[in-house]
Amino acid sequence: MRKAASRQSRAWDTPSAYGWVSIALHWITGILVIVLLFVGSSISSDDPARRAETLLLHTSIAVLGYAFLWARIVWRVLQKHPGPLPNQKRAFFLIGRAVHYLTIGAMALMLCSGPLMVWSGGDAIGVLDLFSIPSPMGPHPALRDSLHWVHGTCATVILIGIVLHLGGVYKHAAFDQDGTFGKMLVAGRPDPRVDEARSGAAP
Repeated sequence: MRKAASRQSRAWDTPSAYGWVSIALHWITGILVIVLLFVGSSISSDDPARRAETLLLHTSIAVLGYAFLWARIVWRVLQKHPGPLPNQKRAFFLIGRAVHYLTIGAMALMLCSGPLMVWSGGDAIGVLDLFSIPSPMGPHPALRDSLHWVHGTCATVILIGIVLHLGGVYKHAAFDQDGTFGKMLVAGRPDPRVDEARSGAAP
């Protein structure tokens, strides 16, 4: 009974640690986003057939992972972030948190601008050879161009966010060795003293 309660408590975030749900969402979303960025950057091609195939692959991955990506964003906004570890400098924690929120904000804009960009071009959103989602609007070239700019700019922001995130991971793991990297590998056991102290404070 006690072991079952412990496992359940480690599924959710606490003010002192990430839970298994956040860890799973983090890694799966990270893989999805990197794949989407890679495929999306390959869409521009002089070969129309290859461009169409790459675009179909990009939209298919995005649609199949759409609900999951939104779940990742909503979960983090609602759960917020556990506070810094005792050995972690708060300034770097705040910078990392700001970069993270900027990145997921850009991801939310991409999830909105992507479908609207396709539809404002008068096209349906194809999902492999399984089905397609027809456009609810007619062609709007000016709107499509604006959404294309938003989509591309957000992709750049996410890419910069990933690079900064990886740099921060390397810093914590190689130099600081403050346990920050481990927070997203294994769900931490709740620390009642830390949780109680932070329960009324912003993460």
